Amino acid sequence: MSYGASSTYGAPPRAAPREARQGSGRDHFTGVVRDFQARREQWGNGGEEEIWHFRIERHDASGNALKLIPVEMRGLSFSGSVSNGDEVQLHGRWRDGTLRADELTNLTTHARVRAKAYRSLRVLAIVLAVLIGLFVIGMFVSVGISACTNTGGPPPGWPTEP
Repeated sequence: MSYGASSTYGAPPRAAPREARQGSGRDHFTGVVRDFQARREQWGNGGEEEIWHFRIERHDASGNALKLIPVEMRGLSFSGSVSNGDEVQLHGRWRDGTLRADELTNLTTHARVRAKAYRSLRVLAIVLAVLIGLFVIGMFVSVGISACTNTGGPPPGWPTEP
């Protein structure tokens, strides 16, 4: 079975090689945005995340409507924009019946829309925290071993006072 979307420019619907199945990895879709909603969600530590929800309306090569695809995009912010009625091309992974996408191409405006998650900074912060934690644990272990092996006097071979 194929899928596609009727173009906002009046071109015939495009066909793609297969109908994606939920849970089949990264799936690609082209369609028209419907029911776009944006909201911000607060985290417990004072941060917040922007969440976009919308559905992709698609048609097969004959122009028959196919099942709507629910889409969710999450990020600290987004570069680019999308609105109801825009034709988009996106790919993502299925999670709980919703296609999770990090980026899409807005075919109406010819813009690339991406979620900015600053993942590399989070990974760097986690790596640094782990290294600092290992250093602190190493210091405690070193002090503990020194305290257990201390004989109370100077080390062997230490010069004595006259």
